[in-house]
Amino acid sequence: MRRYIALAVFGFVLAATSLSAQQGVLQKAADTLKVSTIKTLQVTGSGANFSVGQNYTASEPWPRVTVKNYTSVINYDTGSMRTDLVRESGAVMPKGGGAPFFGEQRQTQLVSGNYAWNLGAPGPNGAAPMAAPAPDAVPERMLFIWTTPIGFVKGAMANNATTKGSTVSFTAGGKYKVEGTINKQGQVEKVRTWFDQPIVGDMLVETTYSGYKDFGGVTYPSHIVQTQDGYPALDITVSAVTANPAVNIDVPQNVRNFQPPPIRVESQKMADGVYYLTGTSHHSLAIDMGDYIAVVDTPLTQARGEAVLAKAKELIPGKPIRYVITSHHHWDHLGGIRAAMDEGATILTHQSNKAFLERVAKTPHTIAPDRLASSKKGVKIQTVGDDYKLTGGNNRVIELHRLQGYEHTGDMTVVYLPNEKLLAEPDAFTPPAQAGAPLIPPAVVYAKALNDNIKRLKLDVQVITPLHGNRTTTVAELEKAAAGPATN
Repeated sequence: MRRYIALAVFGFVLAATSLSAQQGVLQKAADTLKVSTIKTLQVTGSGANFSVGQNYTASEPWPRVTVKNYTSVINYDTGSMRTDLVRESGAVMPKGGGAPFFGEQRQTQLVSGNYAWNLGAPGPNGAAPMAAPAPDAVPERMLFIWTTPIGFVKGAMANNATTKGSTVSFTAGGKYKVEGTINKQGQVEKVRTWFDQPIVGDMLVETTYSGYKDFGGVTYPSHIVQTQDGYPALDITVSAVTANPAVNIDVPQNVRNFQPPPIRVESQKMADGVYYLTGTSHHSLAIDMGDYIAVVDTPLTQARGEAVLAKAKELIPGKPIRYVITSHHHWDHLGGIRAAMDEGATILTHQSNKAFLERVAKTPHTIAPDRLASSKKGVKIQTVGDDYKLTGGNNRVIELHRLQGYEHTGDMTVVYLPNEKLLAEPDAFTPPAQAGAPLIPPAVVYAKALNDNIKRLKLDVQVITPLHGNRTTTVAELEKAAAGPATN
């Protein structure tokens, strides 16, 4: 929470800073962008955003989603921002991951000082949309404000920036490094910053601004491209800019009062020594292999990963966690992988992920150090091909199979226990909360791919434990979903 407070104070300081305090390249930018006259800003455009952490393979760009309408309003004095997006998808999502949707999808993302939240769709009879707290988004959204061209200049002037040639650098909120390039015309061309990401550590966010033009008296770039971890995350062509519109963003009371719930790992015994670990949106599996434990997936965050590993050892006491199996490389399922590395477990992953996980093991975590950053333990990574068998001292067998013809990710590995006739899979089929409820078209495509692979591999599956959702399911329900909405 301390880092959020620092960022909020940063916003307050900017409002009180005199532009005349700086000279040279920074003052040139302040004059060009008319920083002293702009307290609020509205930017409108269209283009694309990208599903960060959800690429098809670990070495490919993030999947692209069309943004039909983009509107962002910023109040620099209060450190607050609202971004409204209208995204568009066809019947099949882009190759790679990301939450599936069909047609148009509206998103509203807000931040103000210490608080971040999202707005859902309006309720019945025009009721106001519900605010969903998003505290983990505070650093990224606040840094977005201060890496806009005007925000960057304001931030540099408020935080004793250093200038070397055309490069200007300062520290925001006491821990976030921000550096930018200003050209001879006083235009901010590029801004770089870093924030903590559980898997890749101090993640570089780089925003490039080009095509500056006069938007009704406001000099602003007509093209904005942001990359995260080296791949495009946002690409917007600006159509309109308005200076000093009314921007009053009030933090909803439920957002102010929100306290993150304690991490809870619940367990369901699927067979002797086989446990389905739930309690959140992403699930895991703990398997007693006789003389050791194997865990499938450490999702979401380092803290969640640590809790999953602790629960596995509680349920299967007196045995080490020798293997942690990664279902695939998507960040939401890999968030606790460094906790598994620090545990000393061998990471069992598809061979296409070797280079990525080697980088994950070594990447700097200076903004928010984790246990591995402190212990500096050696990391063991074992790669597998499309099919692999793991055996234990109790004669239990774990089969790993990579899904073929699956557009969500190229390395999706499902886990099959032939003795128990149990299949664990993430993302391919998440049954609706109520059996028989309809599925949107993208989910049907993924269900069909899983069903086809079960038949191809001749797996005798009695129970499916999805690594999403709130219940187990059967092949019969999967087959019904794979056939399409008409049979649901």
